[in-house]
Amino acid sequence: MDATQPRKPPRPWLFGLTAIPFGISGGYTAVAMPYLLREAGAPMTTIAAVGAATLIPAAWQFLYAPLVDLGIRRRAWLMLLAGGGGVLLAASLLMPLPHALKWFEALCVLGQGVVGLSSSANGGLIATTLPQETRGRVSGWINAANLGGSALGGGLILYLAVSVSRTAAALMMLALCMLPALAALAVHEMPRAAVRIGAHFKAMFRETWRTARSRSGWTGILFCLSPVGTAAMLNLFAALAPNYQVGGGTVEMINGYWGGLVTAAGALATGFVLDRINRRYAYLAAGMLTAVVGMCMALAPVDPRVYVIGSLAYLLVAGVCYAAFSAVVFEIIGHAGESASTQYTLFTAAGNQAIAYVTWMDGQGYAHAGEFGLGPSAGMLMTDAVANLVGVAVLALLLRVVFKRDARRARA
Repeated sequence: MDATQPRKPPRPWLFGLTAIPFGISGGYTAVAMPYLLREAGAPMTTIAAVGAATLIPAAWQFLYAPLVDLGIRRRAWLMLLAGGGGVLLAASLLMPLPHALKWFEALCVLGQGVVGLSSSANGGLIATTLPQETRGRVSGWINAANLGGSALGGGLILYLAVSVSRTAAALMMLALCMLPALAALAVHEMPRAAVRIGAHFKAMFRETWRTARSRSGWTGILFCLSPVGTAAMLNLFAALAPNYQVGGGTVEMINGYWGGLVTAAGALATGFVLDRINRRYAYLAAGMLTAVVGMCMALAPVDPRVYVIGSLAYLLVAGVCYAAFSAVVFEIIGHAGESASTQYTLFTAAGNQAIAYVTWMDGQGYAHAGEFGLGPSAGMLMTDAVANLVGVAVLALLLRVVFKRDARRARA
């Protein structure tokens, strides 16, 4: 434990609470926002464009994440960003649609970006206050909160907006973003020394470069960029439902409330195991589980029961993947000091890029399945499974070659 770390580290579950706003915002923009736009008569192309726009801040967040490594403490940044993002998202719910579509889109994009930056603050806070032996557990907690919050943000906000009033939904959005973030007050964080901005950025660059060029760092980047454990089918199961003759109600339950709870449970349970085993091998095991579930579902009959069982199994494994991914990232960055939030965001951004390209690959598997004698659904699921298997094989070889070679040198 370094000198900047308190003698009694905070409880890992506290960071689960501070991660809830990020999940809430993601659930809102993924579930409630598209429904409200469709209800207002917006064409599907517009809905897709707005949805894509809300993903832009996450893709480029590593460029402005250094902001939360400056000035006030990270816990203060976390509360300000969660609250400010909550205000923007709540304001979007009060926009009259379709007349104020541009304002609605702008508030959603800005709100998602601001709340997303609170996740960088949360990651940096974890990296500077928790010892390595508890980072598996905290990975479980933050992913359980993120996924559970996403289910809550998508379902509850939509219910209030449709069945009660937009004002009630806006007030709930504000409360769900602001109140959990206040748990950061229970995290003891050392005050920052006053430094000049130029010197601060130079120090951050040196720390980040030192991490990236280390054996743990560059292999970690390859882990994050690999297709292993991306759980990309989560973005596609709802669209795949008609192929399995599954109704909208079933899709809503599996990909909404129940799916969020199952994935959160998988993440939380995995977190307690990750502090007792090698986290990188656990991540590879999560990729193998993803491949097994995808292959079993691809080879099974195309009927509603297979969809329900297969989707829930995949959702459970996705929780395992997310927890293992976060644990690997926290292990890589260690006690990152002044650049903790920047480094955390850099690795998670790489992971988001992997999810994006595997989702595209899965879509190509659906479109070209017939060329391999498969049905469209089987082609998509097999593509996802094979991507994970190939990634696991390559990364396992990498670990064996790089880390075993260094071990032999140490013995010599």
